[in-house]
Amino acid sequence: MFPILPLLGILFLASPQAPKDAPKPPDETIDTSETPPPLLLVDPDAHPTVTLAWTTAAGERIELAAERAYGADADRTPLGHNIACYLSVGGTRLTKGAGHPKGAVVRVGFYKIDATKPFFDHIAEGSTIDITLAGVTFNQPVQATPDSIVQHLKFGEADLKSCGIPGEAKNQYNTVSPTETLNDRIRQDKDARLGVLGGRALDKEGDDPGLRGAASIDQVDPDTLTLHVSFAYPLLRHLQDPWQSGVPGTFLEPYHFHVEFEALPEGTEPMDLAKLRAEKARIDAEMRARGERPNEPLGLDPKPIPEKPKPQD
Repeated sequence: MFPILPLLGILFLASPQAPKDAPKPPDETIDTSETPPPLLLVDPDAHPTVTLAWTTAAGERIELAAERAYGADADRTPLGHNIACYLSVGGTRLTKGAGHPKGAVVRVGFYKIDATKPFFDHIAEGSTIDITLAGVTFNQPVQATPDSIVQHLKFGEADLKSCGIPGEAKNQYNTVSPTETLNDRIRQDKDARLGVLGGRALDKEGDDPGLRGAASIDQVDPDTLTLHVSFAYPLLRHLQDPWQSGVPGTFLEPYHFHVEFEALPEGTEPMDLAKLRAEKARIDAEMRARGERPNEPLGLDPKPIPEKPKPQD
């Protein structure tokens, strides 16, 4: 048998050795001190303060405020009067598939504690509802996107039925951007008042053109934002409510509503919706050519058109 160990010794002795004073190879360790985290997340240890305010018919200003930890809508707790409140990540923009792939959505929501009672005790006609969510802190520097602010209203199906409104119309939306469609899932004057939170006057028949809102996001620190939303109380009225009145107690209120916004990592380009729509149009044309049914919303998986039954001989 050929001796292996002596051969290995020869190879070891014959291998060249680096001189003692040879320079060391460069350190290939990557400096990540300036690299932002890969995902944009809220800081769960920083509890924002929620403030909700309105004016009563007697001229009293009611202001409810409390810190909230992040949770789910099931984690809501009383804020005061007939209102429970929760704070959460995610929201309508994500469930509709309209979120930026690098963004993070934060929402603050309110529920009636007793659904049979008014949302806002003794609210005055003409009062606004003012919401502030102060101190939303993230794990990296962010930029505000005020046009992303959306308000979602949810109505009880039994209440809708009592007003002759179909149960599938239980969700309604108010937006800042007049061109917001949430991935082609909401429609002006059907289930949405587009742009009303950005100050756009309403033009639907029966609507008071003075009903509008205002919304903004303050950059408190590089990683911290504060949300402000103020809206006329009648904007809680369902678009199909037969009682086109803004007087408190004369129209159906939602039992829940929330407001939300999306933040982006600092320096991130917003989505180019025009480019996305052009790309979708191209894909739709290719799908039709293959006999497939294009999807109405942006970004959903294609559903093939079912084959027609072949005629029997």
